[in-house]
Amino acid sequence: MLYKYLYKQRFLIIPFLMILFSISFLSTDSMAALKIKYNGKTTKYTGKQIVSYVDDKKISAEGTKGLLLNKKVMVSYKDIFKKGCKVKVKYTKSTGKITFKKNGKSVKMTIGKKKCTVNGKKVKLSHAPVKVKYIKKKKTKILVPAKTVAKGLGYTYVYNSSQKNIKMLSPFVLSYNGEEHIYKSYQGGLIFDNVTRDVSNMPLLKIDSTVMMPAKEVLTDIMGVQFEYNPSNGNIIITNDYYKLTLNTSTTAGELTNLDTSTVTPLVLKTKPVLVKRTDTGYESVMLPASQVLKSIGYHYKWDTKLKIASIYTKTYFVWKSKDNTYEMTKYKNAMNKVIASYDLDNNNLVLSFSFVNPIAEGDGIITEDTNLNNVYIDFANMFNLLSGYGTNLTSSTVNSILSGQSDANIHITLSVPDKIIYSYSISGNTYNMYISQNVNKNYALKINKPDGVDYSQILLDDLYTSNKFVISIPGKYDDFYAANPVQNNSSTVTSVSVAYVDSKKTTDITVTTSKLQGNKLVNLGNSIGVIIDYPSNVYKNIVVLDPGHGGKDPGAKNGEHSESNINLQILYDQARNYFNSAESNVKAYWTRTTDEFITLQNRANFASKMNADFFVSLHMNSSDSGSAKGTEVYYSNNNNKTNSFGINSYKLATKCLDKIVPAISTSSRGVKSNNYYVINHNTVPAVLIELGFISNSTDLGIITDADKQKLAAKAIYDAVSEAFNSKK
Repeated sequence: MLYKYLYKQRFLIIPFLMILFSISFLSTDSMAALKIKYNGKTTKYTGKQIVSYVDDKKISAEGTKGLLLNKKVMVSYKDIFKKGCKVKVKYTKSTGKITFKKNGKSVKMTIGKKKCTVNGKKVKLSHAPVKVKYIKKKKTKILVPAKTVAKGLGYTYVYNSSQKNIKMLSPFVLSYNGEEHIYKSYQGGLIFDNVTRDVSNMPLLKIDSTVMMPAKEVLTDIMGVQFEYNPSNGNIIITNDYYKLTLNTSTTAGELTNLDTSTVTPLVLKTKPVLVKRTDTGYESVMLPASQVLKSIGYHYKWDTKLKIASIYTKTYFVWKSKDNTYEMTKYKNAMNKVIASYDLDNNNLVLSFSFVNPIAEGDGIITEDTNLNNVYIDFANMFNLLSGYGTNLTSSTVNSILSGQSDANIHITLSVPDKIIYSYSISGNTYNMYISQNVNKNYALKINKPDGVDYSQILLDDLYTSNKFVISIPGKYDDFYAANPVQNNSSTVTSVSVAYVDSKKTTDITVTTSKLQGNKLVNLGNSIGVIIDYPSNVYKNIVVLDPGHGGKDPGAKNGEHSESNINLQILYDQARNYFNSAESNVKAYWTRTTDEFITLQNRANFASKMNADFFVSLHMNSSDSGSAKGTEVYYSNNNNKTNSFGINSYKLATKCLDKIVPAISTSSRGVKSNNYYVINHNTVPAVLIELGFISNSTDLGIITDADKQKLAAKAIYDAVSEAFNSKK
């Protein structure tokens, strides 16, 4: 028995020894020194060959990677710079001269000589360019000092001695006035009305000693000001409610028209408008002198030289005017004829000025607060009914919106606020002034150094708001980098910041925990990342609460293995988040639930108020005792059907949802209906409840459980909500 056992094992041992021998042989071969020949001598290179990256992409060197010669990184000019960096290179074999040119920069050097020229300046090299033969590969390469060439051409250059690699970041090159410029000055950020905005496509730039802003991106996309540019003649027209500014890219001269008085005054810019193009992305924008242009059309402007951030504040948010000053004097004592909302930059106050036809007395103005609803009401007794239907959103850290309504004998103005406000008032003749304190914070809550070679577009942000956390994922292993360059925390709201490399994702994750639910946003600051952490409505312009109906102990309607609660979650969370969380989305979505859990109806409805949302959408599946009942219907509540600042009420939102969903998934339409379901009846914003289809109908069941149809339904809901936010021009 023992003999048979050993005999069987022999056939197992022999292959094992052969494999072991092969591994040993391969290991010995792979660890063997690299044979190279240069300067007439053959030598063994025992160091690790150097890998090169440009803009985070590995450059192939075909087995002839860089070498460390006399402690200097030397790389193949042809593989690394000509092919990898797309540098224009001229090599003259007879003289050994090599000339590198790119972006108006040049580096000239000669094989075997330590003297070289970098952008016209003579420089002495620590190691001359050299021909090196890689004996095993039977290839000869001309190696040049990597750092000298890279930095001379404007690249950011970093050598990692532990990982034996070099990383080069292409210069930020701008094309304007017929020339290309390597831009090495600051790339500025932007704050508009206390909210940091993304201008990473074309940041604020310093051109001819002037801070220049991308016109369309700042004026139109962020501030809502009309901007027109005619590339054929260079004409520029900027228009808001109060001013019209006419400029041209060929001159510093312009004209400013006051639209109220029709007066025209000349304006001479410090720097003329210029069309700037990024050569790396091809993105193009008209750049304007930020300070002069913004101040001329009625905005406050400040430049922070330390943070390199421009702060723009609306000087006048709006002016409401009555049609005339006549009213029934026998019935009313006085009438309001104007409301002006403006920003006092010196005192950081929002100023509301209420003007009346006649002088007012101390007792004529009454301010009441409803802390539960986060509203402040201003009721002026016996006022003529002139301001019905006005509404304005304010991108302010203290006041979210101002709406006006009416009662039998009052004008009723509502200030919607995130927290209890601090205010004071004064009465001067016919005007009642209300001063509301603003909490302005220009500093970023977090500031994070960005490792060289990391592209900002690759950085991901995952909002784990249900646990008051968010995660910033940076591609690559940089835990050691952040140990040496810790995250700067400027916020008392942030309770912890942890950094860890996640091998499964191949990312370095920065996990941020806050003391309460907060909005968060990343801002590209060039060599660093700014993180905005604030109340959600101060971070996001458009907010919707999405409510997958039922869940947990309440599965809703069922048909065999299918439950309503699971289908709701699959469509409104699993599928819809791909649209609402996409880079193209202009809507921030919060979900009442993201797992199979039970949430009370009250908590679902209250969540919209908690998040200061603009809309609320609840998704359900219908059921009937009759198997023939089928189709899509959308409900709203007549008790909650007020028009919001986007010009949308619950009925209009329901109509948009129905119009998008039915053709998208090919269900039959059962129309828009009114019902007082709790989550839409007890809501504070336009709210709808979608009954997507009947789980009890075989045709509808096939639609609502089909993965492709679920995706289409999610997209339709996203399109309806997105369109609703864009309704008010």
